Amino acid sequence: MSATSISNLTMEERFQELQKAKETPSPALGNAKIQRVPPHLLRNRKNFNKHYSPKLVSFGPIHHGDLNLHLGEQYKKMWAAEYIGSTRTTLPKLHKKFVQNRESLKPLFDEDILTKNGRFSKYEEQGFETREDMISWMLFVDGCALLHILEHAKLHEPGKMNVKVDQLVLVMQDALLLENQLPFPLLKHLWRDSKEELIEIMKGFLRCHHWATNEDQVNFRADFPQPTHLLHLQRSIILYESPTKTDKKGFCVPKRNTGKRSETQNVSPQKQDDMVTYRNIKELKAAGIEFMSSKTRRPKDISFSLGWFHSTLKLPEIVVDDTTAATVLNLIAYEMCPDFQNDYGICSYVSFLDSLIDHPDDVKALRSERILLNSLGSDEEVAELFNTLSTDLVPDMGKYADLRNQIEKHYKNKLRTWLALGCSTYFSNPWAIIAFHAAVVGLVLTFVQTWYAIRPPK
Repeated sequence: MSATSISNLTMEERFQELQKAKETPSPALGNAKIQRVPPHLLRNRKNFNKHYSPKLVSFGPIHHGDLNLHLGEQYKKMWAAEYIGSTRTTLPKLHKKFVQNRESLKPLFDEDILTKNGRFSKYEEQGFETREDMISWMLFVDGCALLHILEHAKLHEPGKMNVKVDQLVLVMQDALLLENQLPFPLLKHLWRDSKEELIEIMKGFLRCHHWATNEDQVNFRADFPQPTHLLHLQRSIILYESPTKTDKKGFCVPKRNTGKRSETQNVSPQKQDDMVTYRNIKELKAAGIEFMSSKTRRPKDISFSLGWFHSTLKLPEIVVDDTTAATVLNLIAYEMCPDFQNDYGICSYVSFLDSLIDHPDDVKALRSERILLNSLGSDEEVAELFNTLSTDLVPDMGKYADLRNQIEKHYKNKLRTWLALGCSTYFSNPWAIIAFHAAVVGLVLTFVQTWYAIRPPK
Protein backbone atom coordinates (compact mmCIF):
# COMPACT_ATOMS: atom_id res chain seq x y z
CA MET A 1 0.00 0.00 0.00
CA SER A 2 1.44 3.37 -1.01
CA ALA A 3 1.86 6.34 1.31
CA THR A 4 -0.80 8.24 -0.65
CA SER A 5 -3.42 5.52 -0.26
CA ILE A 6 -2.67 5.21 3.45
CA SER A 7 -3.23 8.92 3.98
CA ASN A 8 -6.68 8.64 2.30
CA LEU A 9 -7.97 5.90 4.61
CA THR A 10 -11.06 6.54 6.68
CA MET A 11 -10.94 5.93 10.42
CA GLU A 12 -13.03 2.78 9.97
CA GLU A 13 -10.55 1.47 7.40
CA ARG A 14 -7.70 2.23 9.77
CA PHE A 15 -9.44 0.19 12.48
CA GLN A 16 -9.76 -2.74 10.05
CA GLU A 17 -6.12 -2.47 9.00
CA LEU A 18 -5.00 -2.55 12.62
CA GLN A 19 -7.17 -5.59 13.28
CA LYS A 20 -5.67 -7.42 10.29
CA ALA A 21 -2.17 -6.74 11.58
CA LYS A 22 -2.99 -8.75 14.70
CA GLU A 23 -3.98 -11.70 12.53
CA THR A 24 -0.79 -11.63 10.44
CA PRO A 25 1.36 -14.59 11.49
CA SER A 26 4.90 -13.96 12.71
CA PRO A 27 7.77 -15.76 10.96
CA ALA A 28 8.04 -19.36 12.13
CA LEU A 29 11.20 -19.84 14.16
CA GLY A 30 13.54 -22.61 13.11
CA ASN A 31 16.07 -22.74 10.28
CA ALA A 32 16.07 -19.52 8.29
CA LYS A 33 14.96 -19.38 4.66
CA ILE A 34 17.30 -18.14 1.96
CA GLN A 35 16.90 -14.37 2.25
CA ARG A 36 18.55 -10.98 2.07
CA VAL A 37 20.73 -9.57 4.81
CA PRO A 38 18.49 -7.79 7.36
CA PRO A 39 18.71 -4.11 6.31
CA HIS A 40 17.64 -2.51 9.59
CA LEU A 41 20.90 -3.28 11.41
CA LEU A 42 23.45 -4.37 8.84
CA ARG A 43 22.95 -3.42 5.18
CA ASN A 44 22.43 0.25 5.95
CA ARG A 45 25.60 0.64 7.99
CA LYS A 46 28.51 2.55 6.47
CA ASN A 47 31.10 0.40 4.66
CA PHE A 48 29.24 -2.84 5.46
CA ASN A 49 27.28 -3.26 2.24
CA LYS A 50 30.32 -4.41 0.26
CA HIS A 51 30.83 -7.39 2.58
CA TYR A 52 27.45 -8.91 1.69
CA SER A 53 27.63 -8.75 -2.11
CA PRO A 54 29.49 -11.25 -4.34
CA LYS A 55 32.63 -10.04 -6.08
CA LEU A 56 32.85 -12.60 -8.89
CA VAL A 57 30.04 -15.17 -8.88
CA SER A 58 26.45 -15.32 -7.66
CA PHE A 59 24.52 -18.35 -6.47
CA GLY A 60 20.75 -18.27 -6.27
CA PRO A 61 18.20 -15.59 -7.15
CA ILE A 62 19.23 -12.55 -5.10
CA HIS A 63 22.18 -11.39 -7.22
CA HIS A 64 21.30 -13.28 -10.39
CA GLY A 65 21.74 -11.13 -13.50
CA ASP A 66 24.06 -8.59 -11.88
CA LEU A 67 26.02 -7.10 -14.79
CA ASN A 68 29.17 -6.91 -12.65
CA LEU A 69 29.13 -10.71 -12.36
CA HIS A 70 29.02 -11.53 -16.08
CA LEU A 71 32.41 -13.30 -15.99
CA GLY A 72 31.20 -15.42 -13.08
CA GLU A 73 28.18 -16.53 -15.15
CA GLN A 74 30.51 -17.95 -17.79
CA TYR A 75 32.57 -19.73 -15.15
CA LYS A 76 29.44 -21.26 -13.61
CA LYS A 77 28.42 -22.85 -16.91
CA MET A 78 31.89 -24.38 -17.24
CA TRP A 79 31.84 -25.75 -13.67
CA ALA A 80 28.27 -27.04 -14.01
CA ALA A 81 29.20 -28.93 -17.19
CA GLU A 82 32.26 -30.38 -15.43
CA TYR A 83 30.13 -31.59 -12.52
CA ILE A 84 27.43 -33.13 -14.74
CA GLY A 85 30.16 -34.96 -16.65
CA SER A 86 31.28 -36.56 -13.38
CA THR A 87 27.84 -38.03 -12.63
CA ARG A 88 26.45 -41.37 -13.80
CA THR A 89 23.61 -39.72 -15.70
CA THR A 90 22.97 -37.41 -18.63
CA LEU A 91 22.22 -33.72 -18.47
CA PRO A 92 18.54 -34.13 -19.59
CA LYS A 93 17.91 -36.85 -16.98
CA LEU A 94 19.53 -34.88 -14.15
CA HIS A 95 17.59 -31.74 -15.12
CA LYS A 96 14.31 -33.68 -15.32
CA LYS A 97 14.90 -35.11 -11.84
CA PHE A 98 15.58 -31.61 -10.53
CA VAL A 99 12.44 -30.14 -12.14
CA GLN A 100 10.33 -32.88 -10.55
CA ASN A 101 11.48 -31.70 -7.13
CA ARG A 102 11.45 -27.93 -7.67
CA GLU A 103 8.10 -27.35 -5.94
CA SER A 104 9.55 -28.70 -2.71
CA LEU A 105 12.31 -26.08 -2.91
CA LYS A 106 10.09 -22.99 -3.08
CA PRO A 107 9.33 -22.85 0.68
CA LEU A 108 13.09 -22.75 1.35
CA PHE A 109 13.37 -19.27 -0.19
CA ASP A 110 11.90 -16.00 1.04
CA GLU A 111 9.00 -15.20 -1.27
CA ASP A 112 10.16 -11.75 -2.28
CA ILE A 113 13.54 -12.90 -3.65
CA LEU A 114 11.77 -15.11 -6.20
CA THR A 115 9.29 -12.43 -7.22
CA LYS A 116 11.16 -9.12 -6.97
CA ASN A 117 14.09 -9.83 -9.27
CA GLY A 118 13.05 -8.05 -12.46
CA ARG A 119 15.30 -10.27 -14.56
CA PHE A 120 12.95 -13.23 -14.04
CA SER A 121 10.05 -11.28 -15.57
CA LYS A 122 11.90 -11.33 -18.89
CA TYR A 123 11.74 -15.11 -19.19
CA GLU A 124 10.35 -15.02 -22.74
CA GLU A 125 13.35 -12.98 -23.92
CA GLN A 126 15.58 -15.70 -22.47
CA GLY A 127 13.70 -18.46 -24.33
CA PHE A 128 11.75 -19.88 -21.35
CA GLU A 129 8.05 -20.72 -21.40
CA THR A 130 7.38 -19.60 -17.83
CA ARG A 131 9.00 -17.60 -15.05
CA GLU A 132 9.29 -20.81 -13.02
CA ASP A 133 11.24 -22.47 -15.83
CA MET A 134 13.77 -19.64 -15.82
CA ILE A 135 14.20 -19.77 -12.04
CA SER A 136 14.46 -23.56 -12.16
CA TRP A 137 17.22 -23.46 -14.80
CA MET A 138 19.12 -20.82 -12.84
CA LEU A 139 19.02 -22.95 -9.69
CA PHE A 140 19.99 -26.08 -11.65
CA VAL A 141 23.10 -24.48 -13.17
CA ASP A 142 24.09 -22.73 -9.93
CA GLY A 143 23.65 -25.92 -7.90
CA CYS A 144 25.80 -28.03 -10.26
CA ALA A 145 28.46 -25.30 -10.34
CA LEU A 146 28.55 -25.05 -6.55
CA LEU A 147 28.93 -28.83 -6.20
CA HIS A 148 31.96 -28.71 -8.52
CA ILE A 149 33.41 -25.86 -6.42
CA LEU A 150 32.87 -27.75 -3.15
CA GLU A 151 34.74 -30.74 -4.57
CA HIS A 152 37.61 -29.06 -6.37
CA ALA A 153 38.21 -25.52 -5.00
CA LYS A 154 41.66 -25.94 -3.42
CA LEU A 155 44.14 -23.07 -3.38
CA HIS A 156 47.16 -25.39 -3.42
CA GLU A 157 45.92 -27.06 -6.64
CA PRO A 158 43.68 -24.62 -8.58
CA GLY A 159 44.04 -26.47 -11.90
CA LYS A 160 40.74 -28.36 -11.66
CA MET A 161 38.83 -25.07 -11.44
CA ASN A 162 40.44 -23.61 -14.60
CA VAL A 163 40.73 -20.13 -13.08
CA LYS A 164 43.59 -18.07 -11.67
CA VAL A 165 44.32 -18.34 -7.97
CA ASP A 166 43.23 -14.76 -7.25
CA GLN A 167 39.85 -15.48 -8.88
CA LEU A 168 39.52 -18.76 -6.98
CA VAL A 169 39.97 -16.88 -3.70
CA LEU A 170 37.03 -14.64 -4.61
CA VAL A 171 34.89 -17.63 -5.60
CA MET A 172 35.55 -19.35 -2.28
CA GLN A 173 34.63 -16.17 -0.40
CA ASP A 174 31.47 -15.66 -2.47
CA ALA A 175 30.31 -19.19 -1.64
CA LEU A 176 30.00 -18.22 2.06
CA LEU A 177 27.94 -15.03 1.69
CA LEU A 178 24.48 -15.17 3.25
CA GLU A 179 22.78 -13.85 0.12
CA ASN A 180 24.63 -16.42 -2.02
CA GLN A 181 23.44 -19.54 -0.22
CA LEU A 182 21.71 -22.47 -1.90
CA PRO A 183 19.57 -24.75 0.31
CA PHE A 184 21.00 -28.14 1.18
CA PRO A 185 17.98 -30.07 -0.24
CA LEU A 186 18.63 -28.43 -3.63
CA LEU A 187 22.23 -29.67 -3.61
CA LYS A 188 21.10 -33.07 -2.40
CA HIS A 189 18.76 -33.48 -5.41
CA LEU A 190 21.72 -32.85 -7.74
CA TRP A 191 24.39 -34.77 -5.82
CA ARG A 192 25.49 -38.06 -7.39
CA ASP A 193 26.05 -39.99 -4.14
CA SER A 194 24.76 -40.14 -0.55
CA LYS A 195 23.72 -37.25 1.67
CA GLU A 196 26.45 -38.17 4.15
CA GLU A 197 29.12 -37.91 1.47
CA LEU A 198 27.79 -34.52 0.39
CA ILE A 199 28.13 -33.23 3.97
CA GLU A 200 31.70 -34.53 4.08
CA ILE A 201 32.47 -32.69 0.82
CA MET A 202 31.07 -29.48 2.35
CA LYS A 203 33.17 -29.97 5.50
CA GLY A 204 36.24 -30.50 3.36
CA PHE A 205 35.63 -27.18 1.61
CA LEU A 206 35.35 -25.42 4.98
CA ARG A 207 38.69 -26.82 6.22
CA CYS A 208 40.57 -24.22 4.19
CA HIS A 209 39.07 -21.35 6.18
CA HIS A 210 40.71 -19.69 9.18
CA TRP A 211 38.44 -21.26 11.79
CA ALA A 212 39.92 -24.70 11.10
CA THR A 213 42.88 -26.02 13.12
CA ASN A 214 44.96 -29.17 12.77
CA GLU A 215 42.74 -30.90 15.31
CA ASP A 216 39.62 -29.90 13.41
CA GLN A 217 41.03 -31.37 10.20
CA VAL A 218 40.78 -34.80 11.79
CA ASN A 219 37.99 -34.39 14.31
CA PHE A 220 35.02 -32.77 12.58
CA ARG A 221 31.93 -34.00 14.40
CA ALA A 222 30.13 -36.77 12.55
CA ASP A 223 26.78 -36.12 14.24
CA PHE A 224 25.99 -32.61 12.98
CA PRO A 225 22.33 -32.33 11.99
CA GLN A 226 21.55 -31.75 8.33
CA PRO A 227 22.65 -28.18 7.53
CA THR A 228 20.33 -25.60 6.03
CA HIS A 229 23.13 -24.51 3.70
CA LEU A 230 26.91 -24.10 3.60
CA LEU A 231 27.00 -21.03 5.87
CA HIS A 232 24.85 -22.88 8.41
CA LEU A 233 27.34 -25.76 8.45
CA GLN A 234 30.24 -23.34 8.91
CA ARG A 235 28.52 -21.82 11.93
CA SER A 236 27.76 -25.26 13.41
CA ILE A 237 31.40 -26.33 13.13
CA ILE A 238 32.70 -23.07 14.61
CA LEU A 239 30.35 -23.14 17.59
CA TYR A 240 30.55 -26.82 18.46
CA GLU A 241 30.59 -26.83 22.28
CA SER A 242 31.83 -29.37 24.78
CA PRO A 243 29.28 -30.29 27.50
CA THR A 244 31.90 -29.97 30.28
CA LYS A 245 32.08 -26.87 32.49
CA THR A 246 35.70 -27.23 33.65
CA ASP A 247 38.75 -28.74 32.01
CA LYS A 248 41.34 -31.07 33.57
CA LYS A 249 43.42 -28.17 34.89
CA GLY A 250 40.52 -26.48 36.66
CA PHE A 251 39.89 -23.79 34.06
CA CYS A 252 36.43 -22.26 34.24
CA VAL A 253 34.84 -22.42 30.77
CA PRO A 254 31.82 -20.55 29.38
CA LYS A 255 28.44 -22.03 30.19
CA ARG A 256 27.10 -24.25 27.44
CA ASN A 257 24.07 -22.74 25.74
CA THR A 258 21.19 -24.96 24.69
CA GLY A 259 20.10 -22.68 21.89
CA LYS A 260 17.02 -21.45 23.76
CA ARG A 261 16.75 -17.72 24.31
CA SER A 262 15.24 -18.34 27.76
CA GLU A 263 18.69 -19.30 29.12
CA THR A 264 19.71 -15.69 29.06
CA GLN A 265 16.78 -14.84 31.26
CA ASN A 266 17.62 -17.65 33.71
CA VAL A 267 21.00 -16.21 34.65
CA SER A 268 21.02 -15.07 38.27
CA PRO A 269 20.78 -11.28 38.40
CA GLN A 270 23.83 -9.46 39.74
CA LYS A 271 23.54 -7.21 42.75
CA GLN A 272 24.27 -3.59 41.99
CA ASP A 273 27.49 -3.74 44.06
CA ASP A 274 28.62 -6.91 42.24
CA MET A 275 27.94 -5.77 38.70
CA VAL A 276 30.29 -7.33 36.17
CA THR A 277 31.95 -4.66 34.04
CA TYR A 278 33.80 -4.94 30.76
CA ARG A 279 37.57 -4.58 30.96
CA ASN A 280 40.11 -4.57 28.16
CA ILE A 281 43.34 -6.54 27.86
CA LYS A 282 45.51 -3.72 29.22
CA GLU A 283 43.42 -3.39 32.41
CA LEU A 284 43.26 -7.13 32.98
CA LYS A 285 47.03 -7.56 32.57
CA ALA A 286 47.62 -4.74 35.06
CA ALA A 287 45.38 -6.60 37.50
CA GLY A 288 47.48 -9.77 37.24
CA ILE A 289 45.56 -11.72 34.60
CA GLU A 290 47.82 -13.46 32.10
CA PHE A 291 46.76 -14.55 28.63
CA MET A 292 47.47 -17.89 26.99
CA SER A 293 46.57 -19.43 23.64
CA SER A 294 44.31 -22.50 23.66
CA LYS A 295 46.06 -23.58 20.42
CA THR A 296 42.71 -23.90 18.66
CA ARG A 297 40.46 -21.45 16.80
CA ARG A 298 37.06 -22.32 18.24
CA PRO A 299 35.10 -19.80 20.32
CA LYS A 300 34.21 -22.53 22.82
CA ASP A 301 37.86 -22.83 23.84
CA ILE A 302 37.83 -19.88 26.23
CA SER A 303 38.62 -20.63 29.86
CA PHE A 304 39.78 -18.93 33.06
CA SER A 305 41.96 -20.24 35.91
CA LEU A 306 41.91 -18.34 39.19
CA GLY A 307 45.26 -18.11 41.04
CA TRP A 308 46.88 -16.17 43.88
CA PHE A 309 49.77 -14.35 42.24
CA HIS A 310 48.14 -14.34 38.83
CA SER A 311 45.17 -15.81 36.99
CA THR A 312 45.12 -17.06 33.41
CA LEU A 313 42.62 -16.41 30.63
CA LYS A 314 42.89 -18.87 27.75
CA LEU A 315 41.71 -17.65 24.37
CA PRO A 316 41.54 -19.36 20.97
CA GLU A 317 43.74 -18.13 18.15
CA ILE A 318 42.20 -15.27 16.19
CA VAL A 319 43.29 -14.84 12.57
CA VAL A 320 42.61 -11.37 11.20
CA ASP A 321 43.06 -10.62 7.50
CA ASP A 322 41.19 -9.11 4.55
CA THR A 323 38.48 -11.80 4.70
CA THR A 324 37.68 -11.49 8.42
CA ALA A 325 35.10 -8.72 8.13
CA ALA A 326 33.09 -10.49 5.43
CA THR A 327 33.24 -13.87 7.22
CA VAL A 328 32.15 -12.53 10.60
CA LEU A 329 29.52 -10.14 9.25
CA ASN A 330 27.79 -12.82 7.18
CA LEU A 331 27.70 -15.19 10.15
CA ILE A 332 26.26 -12.40 12.28
CA ALA A 333 23.72 -11.57 9.57
CA TYR A 334 22.60 -15.20 9.51
CA GLU A 335 22.05 -15.19 13.28
CA MET A 336 20.00 -12.01 12.96
CA CYS A 337 17.59 -13.41 10.37
CA PRO A 338 14.13 -13.04 11.98
CA ASP A 339 13.17 -16.68 11.36
CA PHE A 340 16.40 -18.29 12.59
CA GLN A 341 16.14 -19.64 16.13
CA ASN A 342 19.64 -19.71 17.57
CA ASP A 343 21.77 -18.85 20.60
CA TYR A 344 23.57 -15.87 18.99
CA GLY A 345 26.88 -17.67 19.45
CA ILE A 346 28.83 -15.62 16.89
CA CYS A 347 27.31 -12.31 18.06
CA SER A 348 28.20 -13.17 21.66
CA TYR A 349 31.76 -14.18 20.78
CA VAL A 350 32.42 -11.02 18.76
CA SER A 351 30.99 -8.88 21.57
CA PHE A 352 33.22 -10.66 24.08
CA LEU A 353 36.30 -10.03 21.94
CA ASP A 354 35.32 -6.39 21.54
CA SER A 355 35.15 -6.04 25.33
CA LEU A 356 38.78 -7.17 25.47
CA ILE A 357 40.04 -5.15 22.50
CA ASP A 358 39.65 -1.40 22.86
CA HIS A 359 43.03 -0.01 21.84
CA PRO A 360 46.02 -0.96 19.66
CA ASP A 361 47.89 -1.89 22.87
CA ASP A 362 45.33 -4.65 23.46
CA VAL A 363 45.99 -6.03 19.97
CA LYS A 364 49.74 -5.85 20.58
CA ALA A 365 49.39 -7.80 23.83
CA LEU A 366 47.42 -10.57 22.11
CA ARG A 367 49.95 -10.68 19.27
CA SER A 368 52.82 -11.09 21.71
CA GLU A 369 51.15 -14.21 23.14
CA ARG A 370 50.48 -15.61 19.65
CA ILE A 371 46.74 -15.42 20.28
CA LEU A 372 45.97 -12.88 17.57
CA LEU A 373 47.58 -13.47 14.17
CA ASN A 374 47.47 -10.14 12.35
CA SER A 375 47.61 -10.27 8.56
CA LEU A 376 45.42 -7.20 8.13
CA GLY A 377 47.82 -4.36 8.78
CA SER A 378 48.48 -2.16 11.80
CA ASP A 379 47.27 -2.84 15.33
CA GLU A 380 45.12 0.27 14.99
CA GLU A 381 43.25 -1.27 12.06
CA VAL A 382 42.56 -4.48 13.98
CA ALA A 383 41.27 -2.61 17.04
CA GLU A 384 39.02 -0.49 14.83
CA LEU A 385 37.74 -3.62 13.05
CA PHE A 386 36.54 -5.28 16.26
CA ASN A 387 35.04 -2.07 17.58
CA THR A 388 33.13 -1.72 14.30
CA LEU A 389 31.98 -5.33 14.03
CA SER A 390 30.36 -5.26 17.45
CA THR A 391 28.29 -2.13 16.84
CA ASP A 392 24.56 -2.67 17.55
CA LEU A 393 24.99 -6.38 18.35
CA VAL A 394 22.69 -7.95 20.93
CA PRO A 395 24.65 -10.86 22.44
CA ASP A 396 23.38 -13.58 24.76
CA MET A 397 24.53 -12.14 28.09
CA GLY A 398 24.35 -15.55 29.77
CA LYS A 399 26.80 -17.20 27.42
CA TYR A 400 29.96 -15.89 29.11
CA ALA A 401 28.40 -15.12 32.52
CA ASP A 402 30.45 -17.68 34.50
CA LEU A 403 33.64 -16.53 32.82
CA ARG A 404 32.99 -12.86 33.49
CA ASN A 405 32.12 -13.57 37.13
CA GLN A 406 35.45 -15.36 37.63
CA ILE A 407 37.35 -12.48 36.03
CA GLU A 408 35.49 -9.99 38.19
CA LYS A 409 36.22 -12.08 41.30
CA HIS A 410 39.95 -11.82 40.57
CA TYR A 411 39.71 -8.13 39.70
CA LYS A 412 37.95 -7.18 42.95
CA ASN A 413 40.38 -9.09 45.19
CA LYS A 414 42.69 -6.31 46.40
CA LEU A 415 45.43 -8.68 47.59
CA ARG A 416 45.69 -10.27 44.14
CA THR A 417 45.76 -6.93 42.35
CA TRP A 418 48.39 -5.52 44.75
CA LEU A 419 50.57 -8.58 44.28
CA ALA A 420 50.12 -8.26 40.54
CA LEU A 421 51.01 -4.57 40.64
CA GLY A 422 54.14 -5.34 42.65
CA CYS A 423 55.21 -8.08 40.25
CA SER A 424 54.52 -5.82 37.28
CA THR A 425 56.48 -2.95 38.81
CA TYR A 426 59.51 -4.83 40.16
CA PHE A 427 59.74 -8.07 38.17
CA SER A 428 58.49 -7.20 34.68
CA ASN A 429 61.96 -7.13 33.07
CA PRO A 430 65.63 -7.88 34.00
CA TRP A 431 66.50 -4.24 34.71
CA ALA A 432 63.54 -3.87 37.07
CA ILE A 433 64.60 -7.06 38.89
CA ILE A 434 68.21 -5.81 39.19
CA ALA A 435 67.01 -2.42 40.45
CA PHE A 436 64.71 -4.10 42.98
CA HIS A 437 67.46 -6.33 44.34
CA ALA A 438 69.89 -3.39 44.41
CA ALA A 439 67.38 -1.43 46.45
CA VAL A 440 66.90 -4.35 48.85
CA VAL A 441 70.68 -4.77 49.27
CA GLY A 442 71.01 -1.03 49.80
CA LEU A 443 68.34 -1.10 52.52
CA VAL A 444 70.00 -4.06 54.23
CA LEU A 445 73.42 -2.37 54.19
CA THR A 446 71.92 0.88 55.49
CA PHE A 447 70.21 -1.03 58.29
CA VAL A 448 73.46 -2.83 59.24
CA GLN A 449 75.42 0.42 59.14
CA THR A 450 72.84 2.14 61.32
CA TRP A 451 72.76 -0.79 63.72
CA TYR A 452 76.49 -0.74 64.22
CA ALA A 453 76.47 3.05 64.59
CA ILE A 454 73.99 2.78 67.40
CA ARG A 455 75.48 -0.34 68.94
CA PRO A 456 79.15 -0.48 68.06
CA PRO A 457 80.87 -3.81 68.68
CA LYS A 458 82.61 -4.11 72.02
